Amino acid sequence: MEEAIAKVKFDLGPEAIILHTRRLQRSWPMRLLRNNSVEITAALDVNLMEQKENTNGNGISKNGTGEAIETRFDQIQLEVEEIKSIVRTIANQLTDPLFQEVPACFLDVYEKLLQSKVEDEIAKKLMKQVQEQLTTSQLATPQILQEKLISEMAKMIPVSPPLSLGDEQRKVVALIGPTGAGKTTTIAKLAARYCLYEGKKAVFLTADTYRIAAVDQLKTYAEIIGAPIEIVFNSQDAREALERHEDKDLVLIDTAGRSPLNETQMNELASLMNVCSPDEIHLVLSVTTKMSDQMNAIKRFSVVPINRIIFTKLDETNTPGTMLNIVNKSKVAISYLTVGQNVPEDIKVAESQKLANLILGVPLDE
Repeated sequence: MEEAIAKVKFDLGPEAIILHTRRLQRSWPMRLLRNNSVEITAALDVNLMEQKENTNGNGISKNGTGEAIETRFDQIQLEVEEIKSIVRTIANQLTDPLFQEVPACFLDVYEKLLQSKVEDEIAKKLMKQVQEQLTTSQLATPQILQEKLISEMAKMIPVSPPLSLGDEQRKVVALIGPTGAGKTTTIAKLAARYCLYEGKKAVFLTADTYRIAAVDQLKTYAEIIGAPIEIVFNSQDAREALERHEDKDLVLIDTAGRSPLNETQMNELASLMNVCSPDEIHLVLSVTTKMSDQMNAIKRFSVVPINRIIFTKLDETNTPGTMLNIVNKSKVAISYLTVGQNVPEDIKVAESQKLANLILGVPLDE
């Protein structure tokens, strides 16, 4: 037993905790060949390991098991949250009058909304509207039920028409948003759409001077599209660039990724927007970002008059219902959606009906 415990400590480290021990008795013929053995059940105390790492820099990182434990811990947390969600759903169905004596397909579409991360309050509101407008037999018909739900959901998703360029008046459009949302790629997609497909004259103004790679990336796009690019470091640069390109149909302003928590950066952005006076200001948000962070971004970026939202990275999520939550709370219309990195193909004009379908699992292209 002492030898086995020593082996456990050697393999798992001094933080190992012995949970259970027992001696394994072999049948008498086997005893002639081998001795009896012992079985030990052991575990690692994550809290002790974290304390050790914090005090002397060793512990988890020293024996190489820390990352695996942390990953597993995150997985367990996700599983617990999923179980809680399932329990809440079942409790709703057992106690809420909305779910009493309804067909199975009614519960199915409600659960689809929750799986897509539509907030429970909004999901219930939609299901109640559907229930009030359909007969009992219609509620029991999956196709009719889903079509009605999509129709009601579409009414809750405000969208704006695509960018429209007149023959005479120049349009100035700015894209703002937090870092990593995909502003530069999105602005290139918009430029390509109007320059290559509609023959319009455009100019890029980039204020993203914090990242050299972003300027180089936009320069590459500008060369391919055949549009000039202006790098602006301050409000005066922006003013002069706008004056130089009065003959353009479209001015696209790419701004630096800003931290919504940085008040100085927000004030700089507000100053730039005040000078440029964009006709449209699109807040670019990634659907892969936590909803609480997206709502915080909307609140913080409201130092400028946001009038559109562009949702990016729809190809990287299976929970598009957060878009419904966000526009329901912010009351800002969705203008475009991006579904990949390809320029200019992977950008789509937002349509309420298609977004409602997407939330229920129907791909945008269908």
